[in-house]
Amino acid sequence: MNAEGKNLCQANQSNSQPGADEEALRLWAPQGPWDGPAIPLRDVFGTWARRTPGKLALICGDRRLTYADMEGLVAQATAALQASGFKPGDRLAISAQNSVELVVFYYALTSAGCIAVWVNPSYRGQELLFPLANTGARALLVDDAGPVLDQVAEAKSSGGLPELECIYTRTEAEEESGAGSPLRVQTWESFIRAGDPTAARPVEAADDDYAMIIHTSGATGVPKGAPSTHWQCTNEGFHYARALRTGPEDVFLGALPMFHSFGFICLLNQPFQLGATLVVMPEWNTGEGLRLIEEEKITVHPMAPTHYLLEMKHADFGQRDLTSMRTGLISGYVPPRDLFDEIEQKYPGMVYSNFWGSSETGPGLFSPYDALREKRYFTVGRAVVGEEVRVADAESGEELPLGTPGELQVRGPNVIREYWNNPEETQRHFHAGGWFKTGDMATLDEDGYVTIVGRIKDQINRGGLKITPSDLEQEIQGFPGVEQVCVIGVPNPVLGESICVCVVPTAGCQLDLDQLRAFLATRVARNHLPDELCLMDEFPRLSGGVKIDKYGKQGLRALVLAREDRQVYRKKK
Repeated sequence: MNAEGKNLCQANQSNSQPGADEEALRLWAPQGPWDGPAIPLRDVFGTWARRTPGKLALICGDRRLTYADMEGLVAQATAALQASGFKPGDRLAISAQNSVELVVFYYALTSAGCIAVWVNPSYRGQELLFPLANTGARALLVDDAGPVLDQVAEAKSSGGLPELECIYTRTEAEEESGAGSPLRVQTWESFIRAGDPTAARPVEAADDDYAMIIHTSGATGVPKGAPSTHWQCTNEGFHYARALRTGPEDVFLGALPMFHSFGFICLLNQPFQLGATLVVMPEWNTGEGLRLIEEEKITVHPMAPTHYLLEMKHADFGQRDLTSMRTGLISGYVPPRDLFDEIEQKYPGMVYSNFWGSSETGPGLFSPYDALREKRYFTVGRAVVGEEVRVADAESGEELPLGTPGELQVRGPNVIREYWNNPEETQRHFHAGGWFKTGDMATLDEDGYVTIVGRIKDQINRGGLKITPSDLEQEIQGFPGVEQVCVIGVPNPVLGESICVCVVPTAGCQLDLDQLRAFLATRVARNHLPDELCLMDEFPRLSGGVKIDKYGKQGLRALVLAREDRQVYRKKK
């Protein structure tokens, strides 16, 4: 790390110590980069409540909450957690859509010194149970207990979740407790009513204490817990602020899912550190998003490329006043050049950038706000202050010459120091010297800008969400009529990649994509459902005849793309 990086990191670590309050904060203009100190997570709302108590912090549906309101709710939830016996270091899982309750619960966990475990709310079965078991979660917040209660209770009864005690549900539910029930089910209203805000005792977490864990799947398909510290969570939010030049005057559109690393840092941490306003959407709806941009005067619009495409194609696009927006951020996959050209034409006056990040590294690469158009649009940026990047041979770790494709590797204070409860994967993903192996294929230019050219792994990148084929293949193998199955990604102009299921059917069987999707609906997440189905007589094999040739010139994907009879899912109107 260079001297500038070390000095900045040390300064940020100093700023995040207890005692930073409104007297230490400085306002900054939207056209200038962030240059204020970080606020400890436990005191984010308290700090801004003392400075601007009546300012709107969070808008969600018809709820409009000020910083003073949020300070009170977080204190009440903190007291409720402490009254329930939760201690610093305990893990509590959040598997819910974006909501007021999600924001309050997360910040209450940081205030109580607990660790938030993020779980995709559409997960069922092992996708849901593994993160709970891996982290020893003591409680789980969900939108509705109904869809998950039986699965979680069964796992608890069989000894699979010994630490789990309670499910908190945002919707009305019949509360259960007592000797005959393996779990306590409690509504959010009941939970928070038990807290006395004046009794809350915020815990002064150390910089290197863990604040949250996000699980990410690797080449093996086995989820890995990536834990981030309190310092990392605050510091990473300011990387976004520096790149986008955001400040207290900004209004963020919060449609990205907060269980994902992009949404977590960009929306759950950044706006409140800045004293800005966040407009929350539980899930993406294009027409509603356009309405909110106009009516709430959104200025910052971070999304996946797919969402911008949907906006521009929507019937309301030309009818809404979108002139309040001044900056946008794209991530998820590298979009085609014509997408940026179209965005530039249809969102005049907006400054858009691409960036790269991961659960393990946070937002590692950004293009500066005033970078050249070619750099902002067609690379994923350069290393943020304090971080280092290189392109190296994936096996040897030897650094490669500029312009030579190789594995993108990152090191610095924002990179996780370990995978939770998984020393084998920790060792496998780090080279000597602390370089983290990202698994992405990239090139590096003379100015330090990185271009992603592919992936080393076989993961499918569907609309910015990475999907492990082996997870789907295991479930599909149980579908009647499947002899052999192989799941691959195929190019999609909107999503980046589609999920294509290739099947060698049992003799005499005819398989249907709609039936396969219905079969998988209760077994995998909604965004893991296949987009295409291709029936084949046999799979092409690599030399030796064992492994399937997926991406060779005569490989599976090439054969699929040449087929006009593959079934493609069409959403029913």
